[in-house]
Amino acid sequence: MELSPKLINKNYKNKKLDKISAINQLISIIDNSDNLDSRIESINTLSQIDAKSNDIFKLLENLLISDSHESIRFNSIKVIEKLFLDNAFEPMRWALKHEESLKCLLAISKILGKINTPQSKSLLIDKIKKIRNEKIVENLNLLFKKRDIESFSSFELSRIIENYFIVADLEKRFGQINFKVKEGLIFELDLSDVSSHVFGWTILNKFPDFMEFLTSLEILDLKFNRLTMIPKTIGFLFSMIHLDLSYNKIKSIPHSIGLLTALNVLNLRYNKLKSLPLSIGSLKSLKHLDLRANELTSLPKTIKNISKLEVLDLHGNNLSKLKGSFKRLTSLKQLDLGLNNIERLPKWVKPLKFLKKLGLGGNKLTSLPSWLGSLQSLEILQLFDNKLIELPESIGKISTLKELTLWNNNLTSLPKSFSSLINLKVLNLSWNRFENLPDCVGSLKSLEILSLWGNKLKKLPESLENLKSLKILDLNFNNIEETPDFLGKLEKNGLIIYK
Repeated sequence: MELSPKLINKNYKNKKLDKISAINQLISIIDNSDNLDSRIESINTLSQIDAKSNDIFKLLENLLISDSHESIRFNSIKVIEKLFLDNAFEPMRWALKHEESLKCLLAISKILGKINTPQSKSLLIDKIKKIRNEKIVENLNLLFKKRDIESFSSFELSRIIENYFIVADLEKRFGQINFKVKEGLIFELDLSDVSSHVFGWTILNKFPDFMEFLTSLEILDLKFNRLTMIPKTIGFLFSMIHLDLSYNKIKSIPHSIGLLTALNVLNLRYNKLKSLPLSIGSLKSLKHLDLRANELTSLPKTIKNISKLEVLDLHGNNLSKLKGSFKRLTSLKQLDLGLNNIERLPKWVKPLKFLKKLGLGGNKLTSLPSWLGSLQSLEILQLFDNKLIELPESIGKISTLKELTLWNNNLTSLPKSFSSLINLKVLNLSWNRFENLPDCVGSLKSLEILSLWGNKLKKLPESLENLKSLKILDLNFNNIEETPDFLGKLEKNGLIIYK
């Protein structure tokens, strides 16, 4: 029975095995085992028991140079970094020239940056001078005109090389990609829908491991891929301002997302999220949060801490009750709660004095509160596909309203105050139960589109003649037998009537 690295380590810690014997047993597994995981674990155990000797260095050096498994080479590099950094230059120089694995190349570059000797610096400068990517070269030429390349530290040079390695690997896998460079480092990267750019089985179904190296990244677009999870390492992208992960298959977001304190825009629409981490409340700079079309049943209380939030899209989830923790989101300008299971308009909406768009379509609303009229900045109100039988009189107080969609409800009348909506341009009353259209509609002198499709109207009020701005009138599926003469006059002025 083959010894396991765990047992060897345990016996060593319990002093049942001396250090030399433990090392020899680990080396035996590394050299002879067919089990890749056991070999990798044995390499890392050498680090754990601090196996510093020339023989171990030679072993790791040979593995780096000759082993066919990327994981063996990578873990050998990591142990060399930990135990033999002072002697690491020569094997890293050789590996930098011959290694092809991105994972290993990034680890090698990182070590050369840490060594920070004239030798390592010279090697890194030489590598930079051999970069052939046109966009990167153009940026570097500008950079080195402002600041001599010799003045850069090994660490700074290694970061430039790491960014180049990543671009080269992406272009090898996906063809031409869109990215932007600033001071030798990628700050914008577009990997949206990259799977459709190539033939074969090259698809992006895993969050790239290399992302943690792109610490200057400000804009990252990964929409329309097949990602299922986001790793903890997302927290390393502390410069991130705009992150688009929409149209994937992501089921959860790690707690480390809260470390992205510079983030302004987070787009997670059309994924499979059932919950959000509490750390979402740490995104103090966030202004736009798009969670449309997920599977959320609730939101964490900490969301109240995102006080700068201006756009919150929760359309198409499984939300039924949203508690008052939202009342502190007083900067909101757009709020979409459509296609959920909401039966009452939450009271915390009332103080949102800057709200311009409120989406409530596709819920289970049977009535609206009288305080709706306090939303004095509202321009778009979506109430379609609910169970409303009437509108509150206070709706007339929202004089800023430009678009009101009420299709597929149970309305038979409109409040008298409706005539006060002097800025309304779009009114959709389709698929309700109107038998008579109220005269107040004729007072809406800014109205451009009036949709009355699917009601029980037999005639139209003459007050509609006053709608000089009207461009489209939809009368389909009603009971109107004759078109009134006044509509003929409006048609001559350009009105389009669907009937």
